[in-house]
Amino acid sequence: MKFLKLFLIAGVVALLFAQCTVSSHSMKTPNNYIEFNKGDFEYSDQVSGEATEVKILGIDWARLFDKKMGEVSGISGFEIPIIGSFLAKRVNMYAIYNMIKDNPGYDIVLYPQFETETVNQIFIKTTKVKVTARLGKLKK
Repeated sequence: MKFLKLFLIAGVVALLFAQCTVSSHSMKTPNNYIEFNKGDFEYSDQVSGEATEVKILGIDWARLFDKKMGEVSGISGFEIPIIGSFLAKRVNMYAIYNMIKDNPGYDIVLYPQFETETVNQIFIKTTKVKVTARLGKLKK
């Protein structure tokens, strides 16, 4: 009887896992690219942006459902190429978003530099980031 119950439970679990399927389709895209030279862009002076992230118990409650980030790529609808080293921390992307929002009309971010200040308390971690970079836009 015990063996029958164990066999029945194992069968139900196996059936539950058998119902999950993943289907994917992919398409190769051609390798299209455009070469740009330094003279094809107009450059800004150094501009900066700041962002602060406060995590309570490891969760950023202020941005739990509202994420505005400058991303290298993604599905956020806000994408701009970043040339140079880039450490993809969320708070860094928030700072880039604020910098680009304050300086509209540019197409690329050139060599961002990040200044990070972190304060750890018992259950609260505060991270303040300042990003400084030049921005560029294509000449007409």
